[in-house]
Amino acid sequence: MKGSIIMENNVLLATFKNQLSAFEALADIKEKYVGENYIITQAAVVKKESDKLSFKDGFEVNKNGNIGFLNGGLLGSFIGIIGGPLGVIFGGTIGALIGGSHGEKADKKVVGIFEDVSKYLVNDHYALILLTSESNTSELDNFLNKYETETILRKDAKIVRKDLELAEEYERKLRTDIEYKELKEKFENKSKEIKDNLDDFSEKVKVNAEAFTEDLTKFVLDLKNKFKK
Repeated sequence: MKGSIIMENNVLLATFKNQLSAFEALADIKEKYVGENYIITQAAVVKKESDKLSFKDGFEVNKNGNIGFLNGGLLGSFIGIIGGPLGVIFGGTIGALIGGSHGEKADKKVVGIFEDVSKYLVNDHYALILLTSESNTSELDNFLNKYETETILRKDAKIVRKDLELAEEYERKLRTDIEYKELKEKFENKSKEIKDNLDDFSEKVKVNAEAFTEDLTKFVLDLKNKFKK
């Protein structure tokens, strides 16, 4: 009898030599979001334009195994942020903005999903982002490499969750300002003050990280059991 399989919850970023490959891979993943060693629960294609990220297409899988439009969860939050005030004003610099709230030492480990996408995605190019649970990374890598990937990068879903929570909190602070111009000037003049205000919030997010992992793991196991032969 085999022992229990450990599934790691990751956010995966993939870029491709041929830009249409991001959409081709997305379409194929819809047909095969459950593999021997992976389950994909959310997927999105984003584009970098004028140093800003925009959502182009995506889907999510519900607990019954049905596919629907991406409108919630981890990647839903990501899409909401890049289309909101933070994305409009700061574009690809969101990662540096949020990362700074962790301090210099932590910033090297928690770069942020925003900065990752901005770093590996050049203007007018597309990327595929997946929320996946994997027991082995090679199967999904091989699947994606059929589309001539340039980059495959994984981040722990817990870390991405913390970055998104911080970004959402930051965005709520920004929304209190009426004009985006005033907002940007405030950031430039008082960036350190604003970042310091997020320190307490980041501690609260850490407390919730384990609960998030347990919920996601349970969801994936239930979905995997549904597809057992």
